[in-house]
Amino acid sequence: MASLLAVAFALPGTQTGRSAVLTRRGAVGALVAAAAPVAVSADGANSKATVDKARAIYGSRVVRLASASPEAIIEDQNAITLFISGAYRAGPNGNTQDKAISKQLLALKKTALDGAKSGDAAKAQGALKEMIAIAKLTEQDGYDGNYNPKQRRNPGAPPTEAIVAQMGSEAYALYDRYDARSAGAPQKK
Repeated sequence: MASLLAVAFALPGTQTGRSAVLTRRGAVGALVAAAAPVAVSADGANSKATVDKARAIYGSRVVRLASASPEAIIEDQNAITLFISGAYRAGPNGNTQDKAISKQLLALKKTALDGAKSGDAAKAQGALKEMIAIAKLTEQDGYDGNYNPKQRRNPGAPPTEAIVAQMGSEAYALYDRYDARSAGAPQKK
């Protein structure tokens, strides 16, 4: 890094006999060039919060796929990949247990997708149910979950149950819109 900075800030030779001056544009360009390798390196850190979020969002989608048609499984196969890579770190920062579970889940994913592509719903759904059992998945992005995409709350906001408890009879408004034509009954989408 020091040698890169030394080369970046080296003043060009003079061609007209005047002393060399480092311009503002040259200095900014040199700083950007020197900082570029630093900005690209990421450690791939994974916290408990990111694992919980992956389990809630993508794990819930995997739970719903367990009873889906083969076409739906193929269409939403990225949810399975995102669940495995987000909840079970198998990279250099992952722990040994996560790597072992990740291998099992990847094998089950392959079985499920092979079954779905061949039109064998029982094979695909069986592999997904086994995946759900190994990962101990439940549907967490519904009314009780903090990662319901309909809520769009800020990170650090109170948990869903605290907000629902404060809303009383208007708790449905957190998820459904109010329709005056049906005397305030929550609308299902």
